Amino acid sequence: MDTKKWEALLTSAQLGSFTKSAQKLGYTQSGLTHMMNALEEETGFPLLQRGHYGTRLTARGAQLEPAIRRFLGAGQDLEAQIDAIRRQEDQCLRVGAYSSMALHWLPAILQNFRGICPDVRVDVQMAGIEDLYATVRSGALDLAFVSRQDDLRAEFYPLKHDRLVAILPQDGKYDWWSAFPVSEFEGREFLMPALGFTRDIMPMFRRHRVHPRIRTTTVDDPVVISMVAHGLGVSIMTELIMEGRPQTVRVLPIEPRAHRELGIIVRSKKETKPVVQELIRCAGKTVAAL
Repeated sequence: MDTKKWEALLTSAQLGSFTKSAQKLGYTQSGLTHMMNALEEETGFPLLQRGHYGTRLTARGAQLEPAIRRFLGAGQDLEAQIDAIRRQEDQCLRVGAYSSMALHWLPAILQNFRGICPDVRVDVQMAGIEDLYATVRSGALDLAFVSRQDDLRAEFYPLKHDRLVAILPQDGKYDWWSAFPVSEFEGREFLMPALGFTRDIMPMFRRHRVHPRIRTTTVDDPVVISMVAHGLGVSIMTELIMEGRPQTVRVLPIEPRAHRELGIIVRSKKETKPVVQELIRCAGKTVAAL
């Protein structure tokens, strides 16, 4: 049933005039007349009396009035519930992140963001490069903290460069080294971190024409680090990943210097909600201060 027709019926009876009712509801008088005629056709009996005295409900119309008011009230309740759910969704941000960024950056970012937008709930999920880009593009995430990948379609807000570092066993061989030349990876057993990190590492190897003996892994970073500590190969992580970890391995900067660019992706800058823009601004200020 169309609530607008029933609302127009009661308004016409209350004001006693099609002219006044049409003005109040924003209809033309002929449009309102057509609407009431259609409603009476649907019910199968007259609902309004029209005369020199004005417009009022017929006996059958008056009999229906309590039920009509309950129907309109239920419609208003439904609209209020729909609006509440929409507002609730607007007050929830879905954020993705690499585990390293979630660990070292997100707590401070979200703490500062809560001071600005205390009523906004933030749901966080961690995943690898390609999964995060895909979920942002699909709209399942509002934004994600990732490294720049120009071949994966998304709009990127840069935050900080994260230097790549060599992860080596503490066997005494590298005690006096201050850096690890990228050429030293040539022919070595190399444990490739999982979750798409190959995208941040392989461009450097290709650029310098270095060919390690790559062993692909499907384990998380601490396991790769432990494998290196036990002499099973070497690897590459970043300064952010290694921050705060127990030094069970030798960590050396790679020369020439190499880095990944960390930042935030959204599906479209033009379509970004104001609350997302606020979180992005907050992230920029927070990371700059870390």
